[in-house]
Amino acid sequence: GFSLFLTLPSHNMFALGFLLLMATSTSTILSAYAEMTVFGHKVPDTDAISAALVYVWELGSRNISAKAYRLGELNPETSYVLESLQVAVPPLLGDLNPESQVAIVDTNNPDELPINISKMKIHSIVDHHKLNGLSNAEPLELDFRPLCSVGSILYARAKALGLTPTKQIAGLMLSGILSDSLGFRSPTTTDIDKIYATELGELAELDVHDHAENMLEAKAQLDDYSVEELVMMDTKIFRLGGKMMRVSVIETTKPLDLLAKKAALVEAQSDIAKKEGLWDVLFFVVDILNEKSIFVSSSVTATQLVEASFKVQVDSEGLAVLPGVLSRKKQMIPALEVGAANFGGGLV
Repeated sequence: GFSLFLTLPSHNMFALGFLLLMATSTSTILSAYAEMTVFGHKVPDTDAISAALVYVWELGSRNISAKAYRLGELNPETSYVLESLQVAVPPLLGDLNPESQVAIVDTNNPDELPINISKMKIHSIVDHHKLNGLSNAEPLELDFRPLCSVGSILYARAKALGLTPTKQIAGLMLSGILSDSLGFRSPTTTDIDKIYATELGELAELDVHDHAENMLEAKAQLDDYSVEELVMMDTKIFRLGGKMMRVSVIETTKPLDLLAKKAALVEAQSDIAKKEGLWDVLFFVVDILNEKSIFVSSSVTATQLVEASFKVQVDSEGLAVLPGVLSRKKQMIPALEVGAANFGGGLV
């Protein structure tokens, strides 16, 4: 098999193009396999769905047959993106067998992937998260970069391969960037992401600002969801201080609508933690326009961990405002990791 670990700067297109050309040269061997299965993480967001669809397009250009799948239901923003771009919703992933050839985007966390993922034949991973414990038995292609979305990484790869995205593919790449960057508000946003968004807007024939605003409006359409669905809409499992817990966020332009359901949200967090055998569920409402997060506590232990992590006081209502905190990946999890490690007496 072909093994590739990419640590190149995003602008080093010549070297990257050469390495991708080497990977493409293995397509004759790979074509002997059944159709490759491409997917992102459980509880999929716009970048996970868009990246799976875009990566299938790239693999096709390398003569590798592939099909995109999803590992959960779509959120309102992603539904809007696919509908506005006239892109079909990928099917739900069914059972995989050990002979399945898979490619993974937007995660490398085994807790966010099918339970038997370590037994699969993993062809490649394209991601922008830190290394998170996934292992496998064979060499594979890896492309990890500190950009705000996998959409940006896949666009850089397309440029290196001399590929021009179609209008739909460019729209998917752009949507992934706008979603993960919260319209360029998130601290994960880089100058490269902004440059790529401008170029992709032209290719997709979309006004970048208008598309971002429409996505934010769609993201805020949450009235038809139960409180449990809201807590589980954008959630990831992490091991913090040796304890398994969910860290859930909802990014919205209408935070007061969510906070009006605080009592029910607290109860839903407790129920989910008990049902899944978790130490706790931490829930943050991300106020996009005011660039802050509001922590909604459901337990004494969750309150103590957040207070230790962010050096804030959770008020009598179980709320704490975290100014400037917008990113789970770059701000919440690093702070919680430090807080959990320094938690007096350890997490119990």
